[in-house]
Amino acid sequence: MKKIRILLLLLITGCAGAKEVFYDLTIAAQHVNITGKPVHAMTINGGIPGPTLRFKEGDAAVINVHNNMKHETSIHWHGMLVPPDMDGVPFVSFPPIKPGATFTYRFPIRQNGTYWYHSHTHLQEQIGVYGSIVIDPKSGRESSKEHVVVLSDWTNRNPPEVLRTLRRGSEFFSIEKKTAQSVLGAAKTGTLSDFFQREAMRMPAMDLSDVAYDAFITNGKPEESIAARPGQTVRLRIINAAAGSYFHMNWAGGPLTIVAADGQRVEPVRMDEPLLIAIAETYDVLVKVPADGSYEFRSTAQDGSGKTSLWIGTGEKHFAKDIPKPFVYESMMGFDLKHLLALTPQGTMGMNDRMVESGAFDKPGMNMGSMGHGSDMGGMNHGGMNMNRMDHGSTEMGGMKHKKMAMEGMSEEVHTAMQGMDHSKMDMPDMKKEQEGDVGKMDHTQMRHGSDMGMGTMDHSNMKDGAGMAMGAMSQDSMQGMDMGGGMGGMKGMKHNPPKLYDFLLREDAARAPMLMSDGMPPDRPFSPYKKLRALKDTSLPDNAPRRTFRLTLDGEMGRYVWMINNRPLSPDDDLHIKEGEVVQFIMINRTMMHHPMHLHGHFFRVINGQGDRSPLKHTVNVEPMSTTVIEFMANEPGDWFFHCHILYHMMSGMARVVRYEGFTPAPETEAIGNGVYEEHNPFLFYGYADVMSNMNQGQITASSLLNIFNLEWQAGWDGVSDTEWETTFTYERFINRFTNVFVGVHAEGVDWTREDERLVGGVRYLLPGNFLSTAWVDSDGEARITLDRELMLTPRLSIFGEVEYDTRDDWSYQVGLSYLLTKSLSATALWDSDYGVGAGFTVRF
Repeated sequence: MKKIRILLLLLITGCAGAKEVFYDLTIAAQHVNITGKPVHAMTINGGIPGPTLRFKEGDAAVINVHNNMKHETSIHWHGMLVPPDMDGVPFVSFPPIKPGATFTYRFPIRQNGTYWYHSHTHLQEQIGVYGSIVIDPKSGRESSKEHVVVLSDWTNRNPPEVLRTLRRGSEFFSIEKKTAQSVLGAAKTGTLSDFFQREAMRMPAMDLSDVAYDAFITNGKPEESIAARPGQTVRLRIINAAAGSYFHMNWAGGPLTIVAADGQRVEPVRMDEPLLIAIAETYDVLVKVPADGSYEFRSTAQDGSGKTSLWIGTGEKHFAKDIPKPFVYESMMGFDLKHLLALTPQGTMGMNDRMVESGAFDKPGMNMGSMGHGSDMGGMNHGGMNMNRMDHGSTEMGGMKHKKMAMEGMSEEVHTAMQGMDHSKMDMPDMKKEQEGDVGKMDHTQMRHGSDMGMGTMDHSNMKDGAGMAMGAMSQDSMQGMDMGGGMGGMKGMKHNPPKLYDFLLREDAARAPMLMSDGMPPDRPFSPYKKLRALKDTSLPDNAPRRTFRLTLDGEMGRYVWMINNRPLSPDDDLHIKEGEVVQFIMINRTMMHHPMHLHGHFFRVINGQGDRSPLKHTVNVEPMSTTVIEFMANEPGDWFFHCHILYHMMSGMARVVRYEGFTPAPETEAIGNGVYEEHNPFLFYGYADVMSNMNQGQITASSLLNIFNLEWQAGWDGVSDTEWETTFTYERFINRFTNVFVGVHAEGVDWTREDERLVGGVRYLLPGNFLSTAWVDSDGEARITLDRELMLTPRLSIFGEVEYDTRDDWSYQVGLSYLLTKSLSATALWDSDYGVGAGFTVRF
């Protein structure tokens, strides 16, 4: 190992003849004003984002990072192939950079393309510590006109406070960004049945983003403009440096052409529909400037809560098409008695651990078997239907002519990018029927786009959705928005939503928009374009290499904000151990209703997307809700590497692993700092609430890490009784899964200032069908208590709640109330209690 380090040192210090390129980056705390309100932030060289670092393939980078703050910091070179001790992940790669210190990163530039850098310390990435990297190939710049586009999301709040708000289970962010869900919203969208079925099945609501952001920004500003000549082709190097937001990108000037993904060149892909970019991904796209005017390149947050724009050209403004708001009310789950009564969250989704281990969900694609199609389909994965490779996006099958593959107007950059294309496998059939307009009855057995489509002699001519849309107008991703239970005949996913008299109650509701569309529904809300991406060269891995496979389930609990892999948050017991020379495969099975951008440090991996030996190489991949994504890579970069979800708050809440090469020994200074990475991603947070009422007072204070919870609960009442009666319970709870917690503690009761009783308790909290939270305990006197709680959002701000309790000492008691949210921390509340009568007051959250 010592010899390897010496060799690396020789390479990266320029002794091998590489040109050294020097940069100095100074990270400092200062106030910035992005939204009109000065707030505390962190900058690199005085700006947000930091400067673009430019290299040429074959250079040697020497980057001095100066920490001018009172806090530790770090820089990770996202997507860069660097020695492990230069990767910049504190406690995994190296010790964090101390306040007032300077750390010098040295590494050879082994690649070209568009990449980026960011802090990997706490939540610093959210408030400004990020920037772009551009690496030209050895032959020189690829485009005469290019522009770096760094997208991000911005909050004026302190990021630790954002995480604390998420941990306490507040719905305020959804209300603030107008994406909340409620009974009245479900009624307006005609999905009351879906809503209550989802509640019965204990399924969380569809969630596209957790945080309410104050702005979405392009290169640090809500809007940016660049000059370009009419007819000029501009290469946009797009980086999604957001902490919590995906973007749908579209351009007013026409289609986009993808020429690189995550820095790796691909065969050019024309995008006539918006391009979804996941967090931490990069895309190089070409746009051709129209004859006159300024054209909007718009990036719309996936949850529809805002946008940011780049204007290209000069003159009259031409706006990009609006992206429909997401139809989050439509359930991905059907009602199924077997799944309803399942004991675990995974069982409810039809994706229990036993089925995962059996390989039932190994194939890439949407796991339709978990969507309530009946017990006989429990393990069915429709990714095996070979829909992956269907692209009807430019082939309208309902009797309309195919679009021509016009080459005349191809830009110089597109032509250059196509030079390395291998057309040998693009077996184009006789197109006579197309020319005759008889496309509706085409025999697809001869249609091959590099690999067998497996469609046989399907006749598409009569396959239409309820609105009469020809199936041929859909790309492969739209299949994921279909109601497969209707035998391919009942397309869901689009909702026209006319105004109602009660709309004033839904101002913050996801149902407020006049038209809604489900995610994964081209041409307006497509998923990631992976099935269209095809590498320029063969990326296949050696058949004779030993293979190692990991099945990694992506799991989460939105209420307590715990995010996990294989049911466990980041811990030293769950490191992924691999050996140099192996082909390593990750089968990622998403058992949540959220997208997860999964990033592997130090490697490029193949995304298994149906393109065979031309599978694209990436460093970050979007794993769609309720779906499987498969990646594989050659284990040829010995070291310790981080693997994690790149939603910043998910990573900091447990959705991460450390990948360790067997036989690798970190530098002594890194070994000496122990398990800091596991502690950093498992912070203890404090939060709680108090009902301050005219008849009583009750509340709870919580100190919680991801799995360990300390609760202090109290209740005191004075109305309808002779003296003030009180009880308090202090417990330690252990999180088991989204349904189950177990606890032990001490319970005490008294009157006025006198404690009359004290006993030990132990029990379980369990989420019952219908989202009723049950609590049952037994105490040291042999008595027992059972409680049932439920809250239901009638509108985004108005909720009804109730509690039923049976105690073997005191018999039955009841509560029912209404609460109206006024601010993030304050609600107006009224309740009736069977012991203390009717009261009104406020609920304070902290």
